[in-house]
Amino acid sequence: MKKQTNTFQLIEISMYAALIVVAIYFVRIPMPTAFVHPGNALVILAVLLMGFRRGVVAALLGLFIFDATAGYITSVPFTLLENFIVLVVLEIIYKYGYRREDYFLSIVSLGVLGALTKIVAIFIKHTITQLLLGNATAAALSIALSKMPASFMTGVVTAVLVPLLYFPMKKVVERFHPVGE
Repeated sequence: MKKQTNTFQLIEISMYAALIVVAIYFVRIPMPTAFVHPGNALVILAVLLMGFRRGVVAALLGLFIFDATAGYITSVPFTLLENFIVLVVLEIIYKYGYRREDYFLSIVSLGVLGALTKIVAIFIKHTITQLLLGNATAAALSIALSKMPASFMTGVVTAVLVPLLYFPMKKVVERFHPVGE
């Protein structure tokens, strides 16, 4: 029985990672500096639906595969780090703040918090990159801000999609295991 459980968990992780890859590849809106996509919402949902460990593995695996196959291999470490930070923040709030109660308002606030955390992490990444390139602080902040429109829009998509998708996806997950485990 243990082997079947492990096999199921590996299949679930793999399928969810594939869902993230497909969603980012095919559901995106191009913008001047990047594109808006539902991937961040699915990353957050991975942890809420599968639990922290399996959710993180599924989310980061999906993001890694997308970046590696879409020509963004140099950004993989930053993508994985900033998403891991988002997931740790959300796990702490969900576990200790909400005691894993998935009321509508708690899921909405987790979507908003996840989006804001991601936006801040990306802004910090862009600022540090510009400072390392030798730009003055004011210039680095200005350049970083100019790269943020797609991140802001993806944040809005994330904040909307997390509560919109959580409850229907929860019903599917509950057929196979308790949510968050």
